[in-house]
Amino acid sequence: MRIPDHIIEEVRQRANIVDVISDYLTLTPSGRNYKALSPFTREKTPSFIVSPEKQIYKCFSSGKGGNAFTFVMEMENIGFIDALKLIAKKVGVDLSQYEKQSKTTQKSQEEREEYSLLTWGAKLFHEQLQTSEGKLCLDYLEKRGVLKETISKFGLGFSMNSWENLYDKALNENHDTEKLKTLGLLSYNEKHQKYYDTFRGRLMFPIFSTAGKVVGFGGRIITDLKNSPKYINSPESNVYEKSKLLYAMNFAGQEVRRKQNCILVEGYMDAIALHQEGITNAVATSGTALTPQQAQLIKRYTKLVTFIYDGDKAGINAMMRGVDVLLEEGLHVAICVLPESEDPDSFIKAVGKDEFQHYISDHQQSFLDFKLGILKSNHGFETAESTATSIRDLVNTLTKISDELEVESHIKWLSEKTDFSYGLLKKEFLKAAKSKQGWSKASVQHRSQDHRYPKSQTSSLKPSSQEEKPTVLESTFIKALLESTYHGYQILHFVDDHQTLFSPNHPWIRKTMDFLLSRYHELKSSDRLTKKPPIIAREIDRIDDQPLRSYLSSLLMSDPISERWPTETPQDYAQRCLKEFIDAAIKMNLEHFSVQKSQLINELNQGLEPEKEMRVMKNLHDLQINENKAKKHLQEELKIFNGNDLLQ
Repeated sequence: MRIPDHIIEEVRQRANIVDVISDYLTLTPSGRNYKALSPFTREKTPSFIVSPEKQIYKCFSSGKGGNAFTFVMEMENIGFIDALKLIAKKVGVDLSQYEKQSKTTQKSQEEREEYSLLTWGAKLFHEQLQTSEGKLCLDYLEKRGVLKETISKFGLGFSMNSWENLYDKALNENHDTEKLKTLGLLSYNEKHQKYYDTFRGRLMFPIFSTAGKVVGFGGRIITDLKNSPKYINSPESNVYEKSKLLYAMNFAGQEVRRKQNCILVEGYMDAIALHQEGITNAVATSGTALTPQQAQLIKRYTKLVTFIYDGDKAGINAMMRGVDVLLEEGLHVAICVLPESEDPDSFIKAVGKDEFQHYISDHQQSFLDFKLGILKSNHGFETAESTATSIRDLVNTLTKISDELEVESHIKWLSEKTDFSYGLLKKEFLKAAKSKQGWSKASVQHRSQDHRYPKSQTSSLKPSSQEEKPTVLESTFIKALLESTYHGYQILHFVDDHQTLFSPNHPWIRKTMDFLLSRYHELKSSDRLTKKPPIIAREIDRIDDQPLRSYLSSLLMSDPISERWPTETPQDYAQRCLKEFIDAAIKMNLEHFSVQKSQLINELNQGLEPEKEMRVMKNLHDLQINENKAKKHLQEELKIFNGNDLLQ
């Protein structure tokens, strides 16, 4: 079922952009606005501005802008509907009745049951640490230096060394054993046709979603069972996709955003050890190869990743592979190789937090420096053949990067480090890039979004980087039209009735005007203009064109049409907004006359033959007459706005 516009508007009215953004950033008052460090770039001086009056934000370091909805969409890498649900939950608007029925509702109910069973399992494992058998696990954790507070924070637990402990408890509490099997807490023996516990005699690590819900488990053997793997993990289910999650991200997310750096480690205990020591921007891949989905998850919080895997051969190889995955998703990568016998867990316990951080700072490398060093240490430059292979490996990594300037910088650096000419390396790069499917020099990976609104309203007009931005006159025109919606729809009504008078050239201005008129018609057809109308200027999340949204946010974030009389009444403000709109509209409509007159005058200044000169002068005279007529016509059409009653 479609969520009605009046419900969306209710969420808009209740949602205060300052409250929404405060969940992600630390905002400090700055005059009428609030400011913060940009969540999109690394900066020392705050350039992220939030206007509570206009309910928009503008990030001047990245150029991004929008409202509460677009901000959540940016930060969570989600579409409009998902952002709406998050904000609705925050402001207390219940959207459950608008969820799709049948399969969707059924799936939602199944997921709630699965979350409930997984939470039950996590509590059971945690409680079993306090049993006599669980002391074995507690002693192991104490030996590893894990504190009680950490055990509680991460919900660590113990699975009894029994075949039917969890199964018996599930039966006693009437839990669905088949669902427990699907979730991996129980297994089924076909031969004996009976259920048994999947996890036995293991330290249990609950795996949380980014929202903090238990979705699965990892279990480490701590008994002397033979022929049993060191770790076993829950299977994938409706609520658990291993390739999309990072261990401890539910705890680390906010700190990753704050520090704009995600420390990526390999195992559960590595992440736990760093968090215990106060390094809380660490997450773990849980011993699996890094996936593109995990890289995309990191990108929701930061663009910088610091790899700190084990210093052994396996850890080195995992980082070598992971670098390409991260670069492919547009992330920046730094590497720190620990001493060969160390992992993050053992190393931080041996040297302490301060020394650990000093080591990371002193030994941090760029991904290219790291890869080059590893290839050299593995005899990758001993023969002509191995050298060519190593160079192509490095160059192929550079094709994962979409930023041309960054690529150029890396090629120059590689040329200096390897004594290969810049021209030759660039040639190899272009050859590798050409063979890379779908590669283009300006390739940028765009997030997919669920398009809440019709394509006709939101289809993106994407000016090239070479296209000029709107002129000052065009910007004044559309700013006045946008700001007019803070005071009613009279100006929009007039524009709608006299569309032939308004024909802006720039695609952004045309699209914005079309958007405003389209929304005006929607509201008019639903009789919502007779009630307290929504402020269309705040609805820029409906425009599915980020550069255009950012441009409009800049216009709205700048001072209102005039700041000379800050104590004026809203009526005075509306009147001045109207005056600027009229002036800009007249000038825009007459602008083509000025262009044509300039062209004719230039012809006259070139010294023409008498006959041609007379013809040009006549054209100039006729053009002036037509301009005067057009100006008079416009003034007649627009004089309706001279009365204050229009803005009552």
